Amino acid sequence: MAKNAYIIETFLELVKTNVQSRNERAIADLLKQKLTNMGCEVTEDGVGQLINGNTGNIIATLRGDSAAPAVILSAHMDRVKKGENIKPIISESKITSDGSTILAADDVAGIAAILDGIRQVKEADIPHGDIEIVFSVCEEQGVLGSRYLDFSRLKAKLAFVFDSPGAVGRIVNRAPSKSKIKVLVHGRSAHAGNEPEKGLNAIKVAAAALMQVEDGRINERLTANYGAIQGGGSINVVCDYVEILGEVRSIATEEMREYINGIKQSFAKVAQQYKTTIDVEVEELYETFQVGEEEVVVQVAKRALQSVGAEVSVTPGGGGMDANNFNKAGIRAIGIASGYSKNHTLDEEVSIPDLIKSGTLVKEIISEVYKLNEQL
Repeated sequence: MAKNAYIIETFLELVKTNVQSRNERAIADLLKQKLTNMGCEVTEDGVGQLINGNTGNIIATLRGDSAAPAVILSAHMDRVKKGENIKPIISESKITSDGSTILAADDVAGIAAILDGIRQVKEADIPHGDIEIVFSVCEEQGVLGSRYLDFSRLKAKLAFVFDSPGAVGRIVNRAPSKSKIKVLVHGRSAHAGNEPEKGLNAIKVAAAALMQVEDGRINERLTANYGAIQGGGSINVVCDYVEILGEVRSIATEEMREYINGIKQSFAKVAQQYKTTIDVEVEELYETFQVGEEEVVVQVAKRALQSVGAEVSVTPGGGGMDANNFNKAGIRAIGIASGYSKNHTLDEEVSIPDLIKSGTLVKEIISEVYKLNEQL
């Protein structure tokens, strides 16, 4: 195989594999075969049954020197909507879709980088400790797959999650907590022509409720968004029910909870004003993390990035990732960019030079972890 061909061919094969959250079966089976062919011990957990999906998280191990520190390499298998029947287009410097779908470089670029890095380690016979690979499911649905991961099955205490946009060189050392909010606004139905005065328009109540709460960027730590609303079904009936969906994110979990308590109080006041009920349901999806630049996991990534000639930057991220759950479980984890941008849109693209570099970066991370002392 020609130089650099493996990672490009792997990327193209994987993006053309049809995948949805809760339906990662096709890509999981493909990855399990690739990992087995590389000499890994491969298992799939039972998380799929817990989340109403057909696929579990893949956990694989390439055995190495048992006295050396182990390392975790992670990416997710699912993708956002419009991620099927992808037709990748290759130019001299980048890969895009044909514009009718996403590209799914988020997170196929991360998967391809991990596979290519392991290939390079094996071909060059580079010494290493145990390499643990976690390919998660349902990451795009509130980092759901890794929420139920049995972290006791993992030996390593350092994890590198290849699931961040940006040029190779970007390290994400912080991500927010996130909660999902569902607001149920109750009105009263009535015939809109014969007796509208007997009804209570839930749409009007919902609008009044939303006007009472802050959204957008509340401060430098906290954001909130109410992005979906639905209700009613006929123009000749006073609407009796509206559902509002929103989210809140913060790098300070308690502040996020205080904001949620505040909106509950605001909605309760509006409900009292209109003599109705407004129910607020909250699901806390994941917790914030922050890893200091002086910590070992960041220093390892910096040295590896310098080895591949990348310009290093350590920045916070605005969204959650599997690293949130790794850190909650006591495994120090950071996000690593692998060259894609405009993810979650039809304009998504990945830089070919960065994609190639990201595979070599994985090899260098493995090598740098091997050099650490055993006190980790």
